[in-house]
Amino acid sequence: MQQRSIDLAQLFSYSFQQFKKYAIFIVGATLTLLVVGGLPQTYFMLNAPQNPTIKTQFFSFVITLIQAFLSLGFTKLMLLLVQDKPASTTDMFNNFRPFISYFVGSFLYGIATVLGLLLFIVPGIFIMIRFQFYPYIILEENDITAFSALKKSYMLTEGLSLELFLLGVSIFALNIAGILLFGIGILFSYPLTAMATAVVYKSFSEEEGSIPIDQYQPNS
Repeated sequence: MQQRSIDLAQLFSYSFQQFKKYAIFIVGATLTLLVVGGLPQTYFMLNAPQNPTIKTQFFSFVITLIQAFLSLGFTKLMLLLVQDKPASTTDMFNNFRPFISYFVGSFLYGIATVLGLLLFIVPGIFIMIRFQFYPYIILEENDITAFSALKKSYMLTEGLSLELFLLGVSIFALNIAGILLFGIGILFSYPLTAMATAVVYKSFSEEEGSIPIDQYQPNS
């Protein structure tokens, strides 16, 4: 198989092209994710008692579930929009069927990443890179288990560890820049980078040397 590589310039150019096409809808979805999913967690963290009770632990768990559910819905929206497929607000909230697999996958992914980071950091970064596409697999493949989705992500990313690391650094830098722009920039940087990640995932469908594949190249 031909060695694959990620063209970051083309990838972000196409993602920006799609972002502009659906900008109002995307910013609205991002606001929903940040306000509904983020503000309750921030409030809870700032006001949590020093000695957690069963009630506060339950409240924290519910907030985590809401955040995870909205995150899955947002991922679905980005996946649809990079393909120019119809998307609506309901697509952010109608993902009950794949949610259990996603939540289990997120738990396994999170635990593995933390353990990897504790083992001299590099293993954690490797895990983050190789298993990161499990949400997309769960969304597109009905009834797939969390473990199978993680395994497939690992297989899809074979030979791309360095390329995906550089992509991750780029995504991190863009989102930090978005936060530094009075926090408002995250409304643009976060969906842009989420779309770029979705394009990379969709480009795995063909064994070509360059990502993004021809279907996801920006208009000249």
